[in-house]
Amino acid sequence: MLRRLTIINWERLVPFSLVGIGAAVMALAFAADLLRIGEQSGIGPKQVSVALSGFAILGAGLVLVSPVGLRPIGEWLLVGVAVLAAAFAADLLVINGLPEWPAKLAVLASTCVTVLSLSAVAAEPWDWRKVRTWLGQVSLDRLKVGTFLSILLQLSLLGLVVRLFHLETQAVYLNIIPLVVYGFLIHYLLPAHYRLPYFLLLSLAALVGILGLANSVWLLAIGLGLVGLAHLPVAYGLRVFLLLTAGVLLAVIRAGWIEASGLGVIWPILASMFMFRLIVYMYDLRHGKAKPTLASTLSYFFLLPNVVFPFFPIVDYGTFRRTYYDDEQHAIYQKGLRWMFRGIVHLLLYRYLNYYVMLSPQEVTNATELVRYLVANFGLYVRISGQFHLIIGLLHLFGFNLPETHHLYFLASSFTNIWRRINIYWKDFMLKVFYYPVYFRIRQWGPTTSMVLATAIVFFLTWFLHAYQWFWLRGSFLLTAQDVLFWLILTLLIIANMLYEARRGRDRALGRRARSLGETVALAIRTASTFTIMAVLWALWGGDSIQDWISLLSVVQITPGDIAVLVFAFLALMAVMGVAIWASARGEMGLGAKRKQAPLVRSFAATGVPLIFLLLLGHPAIQSRLGGPVQAFLGDLTVNRLSEREAVLLQRGYYEDLVGVDRFNSQLWEIYTKRPSDWPSIMETEVARQTGDNLMVELVPSTTINFQGALLSTNRWGMRDRDYELIPQADTYRVALTGPSFVMGSGVANDEVFESLLEDRLNRENGGSGYARYEILNFAVPGYSAIQNLMVLEQKGVSFQPDALFFIAHQREESDTARYLADRISVGAELPYADLMELAHQAGGEAGATMVENERHLQPIGSEILAWTYRRVVETSRANGVLPIWIFVPTLENPLREETVTHLARLAEESGFLVLDLSDAFDHQDVESLVVAYWDKHPNAAGHRLLAERLYQALHERQDVIPLFGPSEEPTS
Repeated sequence: MLRRLTIINWERLVPFSLVGIGAAVMALAFAADLLRIGEQSGIGPKQVSVALSGFAILGAGLVLVSPVGLRPIGEWLLVGVAVLAAAFAADLLVINGLPEWPAKLAVLASTCVTVLSLSAVAAEPWDWRKVRTWLGQVSLDRLKVGTFLSILLQLSLLGLVVRLFHLETQAVYLNIIPLVVYGFLIHYLLPAHYRLPYFLLLSLAALVGILGLANSVWLLAIGLGLVGLAHLPVAYGLRVFLLLTAGVLLAVIRAGWIEASGLGVIWPILASMFMFRLIVYMYDLRHGKAKPTLASTLSYFFLLPNVVFPFFPIVDYGTFRRTYYDDEQHAIYQKGLRWMFRGIVHLLLYRYLNYYVMLSPQEVTNATELVRYLVANFGLYVRISGQFHLIIGLLHLFGFNLPETHHLYFLASSFTNIWRRINIYWKDFMLKVFYYPVYFRIRQWGPTTSMVLATAIVFFLTWFLHAYQWFWLRGSFLLTAQDVLFWLILTLLIIANMLYEARRGRDRALGRRARSLGETVALAIRTASTFTIMAVLWALWGGDSIQDWISLLSVVQITPGDIAVLVFAFLALMAVMGVAIWASARGEMGLGAKRKQAPLVRSFAATGVPLIFLLLLGHPAIQSRLGGPVQAFLGDLTVNRLSEREAVLLQRGYYEDLVGVDRFNSQLWEIYTKRPSDWPSIMETEVARQTGDNLMVELVPSTTINFQGALLSTNRWGMRDRDYELIPQADTYRVALTGPSFVMGSGVANDEVFESLLEDRLNRENGGSGYARYEILNFAVPGYSAIQNLMVLEQKGVSFQPDALFFIAHQREESDTARYLADRISVGAELPYADLMELAHQAGGEAGATMVENERHLQPIGSEILAWTYRRVVETSRANGVLPIWIFVPTLENPLREETVTHLARLAEESGFLVLDLSDAFDHQDVESLVVAYWDKHPNAAGHRLLAERLYQALHERQDVIPLFGPSEEPTS
C-alpha cells in the first residue's frame, strides 16, 4: 500500500520557487534558439515558445506580487497562455513550420509549473513571512500523485495507440488527441473554478486550429447568434419563434437557394453542434431548475471533440451540468480512459469487419455469403459506438461524468431492449422531449392507447429527424422508400414488444442474478432472433432500394443445403450469444461494485496493459519480427483506408448522386460530409455529355472549364489533351492511351497529367534520337470500363494510326467490367459482341432485371468477361499494326493486393498483351499527400509526377521489346 509522505503540500506549493523554475525553463527555451534567432526570417516555433513561456512567467509574477484586486489579470493571463501552450504543442498554433519537441516541451513545462501558482497562492495579500509557516505544513499524498501519474501514463499510451493505428481522421490522431493529452495535464493542475473556462477556451482553440480562423469566425458568429436568441429578454414563445425563423433562413442557405459559398466547410460541424442540442437546451431553459451560466452554455454547444466528429451523441444539457465533477475526480478520469479504450477496440473491430469480412451486396451469391453479409453489415455499427465511447470518454477527462452511450446492444433480447441499449443518448432525447410530453398529454385515453400513440409519434419523428440530420450534414433531404419501410417495420415490432411486456413484464437486468442453464438458453434464443431480424432490417436501411433488398435475400433457395446453412448459422449465433450473456452477467455481478473503487494497480492493468499490448502489436519493428500474413494483417489494421466495397461506392459517387452510400457504417461519411457543395461530378459540367449508346458518356470537343480547381480542356476530337492531326507526321511514334478518370487527370491541370508529363519528357530527352516526335493521345474518360475502352479503340483509336496502345488497368478492372455489362443487360442494350453477350446470358444475366441482380450473376464470371475483352483488344490492335501494352496503375482509393495484380497481369499476358506493372508507383509515399482532396482520392499533381517517372522507367526497362526509343522489330506475341 502507498503511504502519505510529508514533503511538499500538493495544494500550496512554495510560490517564489515557481518563478525561479519557470524562468529557468524559459531561459532554456530561449537559449535553444538564441544563436539562430537573428538568422531566421519571421517568427518561428521556437520564438513562439519563448513568447508563451515569457507570458506564463509574467502571469505568475502578477499572481504572486500584485495586490489581491489585480490578481485576476495575472490568473486569466495564465489560463490564456495555458490554452495557447496546449494548442501549440498539438500543432494547432502553426507559425512558419510545425514546432519540434524541444519547443513543445519548453512551453508545456514552463506553463505547467507557473500554472501551479494559481493553486499555491491564497486570495490574500502576499507575505514573505508566511514562507516558513508553509514549509512546515507541506505534505504530499503519494496515492493521489500515483493515481494522477497512472492516469497520465494511460492517456499518453492511448494517444500513441490512436496515432500508431491512424484511428479516424488525421485531425483526430495528429491534433485533437495530442491536444487532449496536453490540455488534460494543464487542466488537472488548475484550480477548480478555472477548469470549465479553460475547457471552453481549449474547445475554441481546437475549432480555430482545425477549421481555420475565417471558418471559425463564421461558425462562432452563427452559433453565438443562436445562443443569443435563446436568451433574449422576451417571452419564451417569441424566442422559439425567432429561433425557428433563424433556422429556416439557415436551411434556405444550406439548400443553396441563397449563395453563401463561404459557409460550405462549417455546415456539418455547425449542424452537429446546434440541430439537436439547441432543442434540448430550449427544453431545459423552460423546464430546468438550474440557471445556465455563460461558461456552461458555451461549453455545452462548442464541445471539444465536436470539431472532428460531425456525427455526435446528443448530450443532454441537464445531465451535462448535473454530472460535472459529481464524483471523485480520479474515478471520473479513469472511467473516461476505460471508455476511450473500449472505443479504440470497437474502431479496430470495425476495421477488421470492413476490410476482411464485409461484402458488397452484388458479391452475395449464396446462403453462406448472405449470412456473412448480414452479420458484418450490422456489425459495422461498432464504428458509431466506438466513436461515441471515444467522445464521451474524452469529455470525462475534463470532469464531465456523463453516462455511457451504448450498452451491450448486440446482446439485446427484444426490440424494446435494443432501443434501450443502442444510442442511449438518442433514446433519452426522444423520451424527454417528445414521448413523455405526448404521453402525459393524452393519458386520459388510457395507458395502452397513450403508450402506442406516443411510441408511434416518437418513431415517426425519429425517421423525420434522421432525414433532418441528413439535410444539415449533406445538404439534401433523405427520403427513400427503404427508409420509410425500415422505420415502419421497426415501429410495429417495438409497439408489439411493448404491448407484450406490458402484459407479461420484462427482464430488466441482464446480470441481476445468476441464471439457470435453461434461462440462459432461452435468453440466447431470443437474443439471436433479435440480432437476426435487426441484421435483415439493417440491410434494408443501408440498401439502394427495396427491390435490391428483396433480390439480396432471394439468393437463399428452399433447398436442404441452404436451409442447413441458415440453421447452422443461427445455432452458431445462439451459442456465441449464450457465452457472451454468461460472461457479461458474471462481469456485471462480480466487478460492478468494485470497479468504482478499483485499486491503482488493477485500474492500470485493465486499461494500461492492453494499451501497451496494442502499442507493441502496432509497431512496425514488432510486426516485422512476426512476419508473413500476421505482419500483413497487423500492418493493414494500422492504415486508415477504404475497403474494397467503399472504394466502389466512392468511384460511383464521382459520377452519380448517391444518397445512401454512407449511412452509419462507412468511412465515406467523413468524405461526403467534408466535400464542398461546389465540387461537381464530371457529368454535372459542360465538358461531359451522355451519348445515348453503349459508350454512355463522352467528353465534349473543344471545351475548357475550371474543374475541381484545375483547368480542364478538350481538343477538337473530344480528348483531354493537346490538339493532334488525325494522321501522324512521318517519323512520329504515336501512342493511344485508354483508361478511366485518373488517367484523364481528374482534379489536375492540363499540363500536370502523367501522360502529358511523359510525352514532354520523351520529346525532351529522346526526340531526334529514336523518333523525331512522340505523341500520346489521351482517350481516357471518367467511369470507363475495359469494354468501353475496347469500343473506343475500335471506333476512334485505330483511326489515329497509333504505333502502340497503352491500355491502363487498375484494381477494380474485373469487377468494373462485370458491372458495366450488368448495367447494359439490365436496360436491354445489345453490345456488338455476340460471344460476350452469350457468355453473360448463360451466367443468368437478363434484360429487365435490376443491375444489382445481374451484377450478382456476372461477378462470379468476371475473369472470363475480362479475359474475353482483353483478347478482343489484342486482336484489334494486332490487326491494325498496334503494339498492345497492358499497364497496371494503382488507384489511390482502392486497396492494393498483390494477388489481384498477379491475377490481372496473368489474364493480360495470356491474352497477348505486353505487361508493365506499375503497382509500386506510390510505394513509401504518404498517400494522403498524393490525393486531390480528402474527399477525392484521384492522384494530385505530385501523384501524376510519380506515375510519369515510374512509367518512363518501366518503358526504359523494356526497350528491348518496346520500340519507343528507336525503330526496331515488333516482338511477336
